[in-house]
Amino acid sequence: MLAWYALYTKPHKEEQLRSLLEEQGREVYLPMIPVQRPRTGRRKKKPFFPCYLFVRGDQSNGDITNLRWTPGLRRIVAYGETPVAVPDEMIELVRARLAEREAVMKQPPGLRFKAGQRVKITEGPLSSMEAIFERGVSAGERVRVFVEVLGRMTACELDGTWIEA
Repeated sequence: MLAWYALYTKPHKEEQLRSLLEEQGREVYLPMIPVQRPRTGRRKKKPFFPCYLFVRGDQSNGDITNLRWTPGLRRIVAYGETPVAVPDEMIELVRARLAEREAVMKQPPGLRFKAGQRVKITEGPLSSMEAIFERGVSAGERVRVFVEVLGRMTACELDGTWIEA
């Protein structure tokens, strides 16, 4: 019976392993999310679950255990010696959530947040601080937020990809 199985890869080898498995004609799912590179400002995709990807196969005929020696693979996620099947519903849920997230991320930050909304700064020199969203500054990705510094609310302009709700 066909099912999804999780594979644990060597660091940064998810793409390589995915390519090898697809060349073998296997159905592979590597969840990816877009991230903005801080210095260049360009978007790049990286694995949502670092060092993990999913492959569809049949455990009963040894299809999954034959993958053990594939380059880039550390191990098949298993309970003891038996590979553990990932429910199809879980894979569909991850796909749906990532598609939702990508649709939201395509909107400019000025449309994603409302004035007065509390946000968390995730990158840059103010990372891990909470702020209050004021507005989008330009048609690009810049936003204006208020951060509490020394008991005062101070306006700051940031890259819009550096904040989340």
